[in-house]
Amino acid sequence: MSTTKLPVLFFVTFFTLSSAQNAADLPAIEQGLHEYFRTGQPSAEFLALLERNQLPHVLRDESEHVYDKPSTCQLCNMVIDAVILERRLNISRETLVKEALLLCTHLNIEPERVCQGVIDLNLDVFLYVIDNYANFTSERVCGSVLQSYGCSAGDAYEWSVTIPSGNSQDRPKPNDTEVPSFTILQLSDVHYDPDYTPNGNAVCGEPLCCQSDQGEPASPEETCGYWTDYRAADSPWHLVEETVRQAKRQDFDYVYYTGDITSHRIWETSIEMNTYAITKLYSFFKDQFDVPVFPIFGNHEPHPLNLWPSDTVDDAFGMKWLFELAAQHWSDLIGEDVSETVLKGGYYSVSPRPGFRIIGINSNICYTNNWWLTYEDVDPYNQLQWLADTLKEAEDNNESVHILSHVPSGLGSCLKVWNREYSRIVERFAYTITGQFNGHTHKDEFRVYYNGSDPNQAIGVAYNGASVTPISNSNPSFKYYSVDESTFNLLDYEEWYFNLTLANSLGEGAPVEWKQLYSFVESYGAANLLPSEVDKVLYKMTEDHSLLDNYFLYKFRNGDTGTKGGCDDNCKRNLLCNIVTTEFGDNDQCNRFLALYDA
Repeated sequence: MSTTKLPVLFFVTFFTLSSAQNAADLPAIEQGLHEYFRTGQPSAEFLALLERNQLPHVLRDESEHVYDKPSTCQLCNMVIDAVILERRLNISRETLVKEALLLCTHLNIEPERVCQGVIDLNLDVFLYVIDNYANFTSERVCGSVLQSYGCSAGDAYEWSVTIPSGNSQDRPKPNDTEVPSFTILQLSDVHYDPDYTPNGNAVCGEPLCCQSDQGEPASPEETCGYWTDYRAADSPWHLVEETVRQAKRQDFDYVYYTGDITSHRIWETSIEMNTYAITKLYSFFKDQFDVPVFPIFGNHEPHPLNLWPSDTVDDAFGMKWLFELAAQHWSDLIGEDVSETVLKGGYYSVSPRPGFRIIGINSNICYTNNWWLTYEDVDPYNQLQWLADTLKEAEDNNESVHILSHVPSGLGSCLKVWNREYSRIVERFAYTITGQFNGHTHKDEFRVYYNGSDPNQAIGVAYNGASVTPISNSNPSFKYYSVDESTFNLLDYEEWYFNLTLANSLGEGAPVEWKQLYSFVESYGAANLLPSEVDKVLYKMTEDHSLLDNYFLYKFRNGDTGTKGGCDDNCKRNLLCNIVTTEFGDNDQCNRFLALYDA
């Protein structure tokens, strides 16, 4: 998961305008910006306005819940149109960097080196799109990257997948709890940090703390623990080793790794550093697991972060290095050559046993922080069409399918058109798809898909693997799934975790006390994990709100800081809505369940 969006000039600028603490400052800020763009020199009055309207961390994830204003989209369009015009009047890259850096630092959005690093890594992509897309408009940018704010993209981003004709055929279901089963281990979002420094500074002000170059902590309370830290910290290698050691205490048949390997030091990524972290983790998996491992990409694997260019752009921006690296390691981990489709776009399809197929997709391309979405209105890598066609083959062969992805559908940060087309595919192949697994949010969550023509019928469930990294406020964890050997439906899962506060208090060398947090079937009183059973759980939640309290605790894996404030009525309502929203902007299921909740 990305904790910092791209603070290039126009985003810094529009947030300046839309979030000014004093509305009376808006005209003066706008005038000061235009003068700054024209002269290249900020006036003393303009700098004072910036100092008066500080916006710390405004560009990090979830910022729309803090800084969202009615004028956001309008001002975004205004500023981006101005920047596009300036660029077409041959404003230089150096001038844009200078302007963006001044705004980013004076507004206290991030420390200077974070601003500088992320601007340097991302600006060339934005300039390439402006320079090579003749009809590039502010709507394309604001309507995609700021989709979660409700900004409209107009007629942009309209494409569709050809869904094979026919209807999904009902398939056998498990009929009791004693059916033969096998086990899947799901690991997600390790975010390995080679520079993690025990006893380092946990309150550093940057997107990632506990780094060797961030100075000493101001007090014992601000010191990073040995294992990791609830605050802005990722996973040291000894946490990765400990997690795998504990996971291997139980037998399992397959491993699903649902993405994100590199750390949140996003202002300083490189191909070399990313390659090192990716290679180290995959090599460790190969050494430690004697069963097939099925990996997929997270949004942190590319360099720069989040960016997945198509094969129509300049080779200098390409991800060939990453696709080649993955093709080699994934084929080795899976035990089958998957390079043909991995080299096309980071996706694959394999059948590890008769009647069972695993499809790994690259859902990161829908992530709205992927600048390349503004460049073309296409199904990136033709991937969703491939998914629909592959599912049709599976249906014809009477196979059950598990789909692995990283970014879940339903998020405001997943492009609407991709959300919609993926949901159409899930609906068409509802009975063929017997499991969906994702990551990215670092939270233990699930999302329920409903039939578009029968909104009372649950047709699919996507389960999030939570994360090994604690970012933010969560305990490290992993999951075991029990799977019916004949139907490949999910029967149950268990989540395991350890408490960071306790483990860090015991210090280096002390054993870590892992515990089973819960079993889905036992905790929610479900017969299994079929969509119809999970649907029953949601109805229970609308009547017994304590089940949503439990869901809230599980979401953070009982993390001391994440659960400290509890979950009030508004929190519970949001949890319920998030569970049933699989297409961003479609609130029908949310409204239906809230009506039951309020009854």
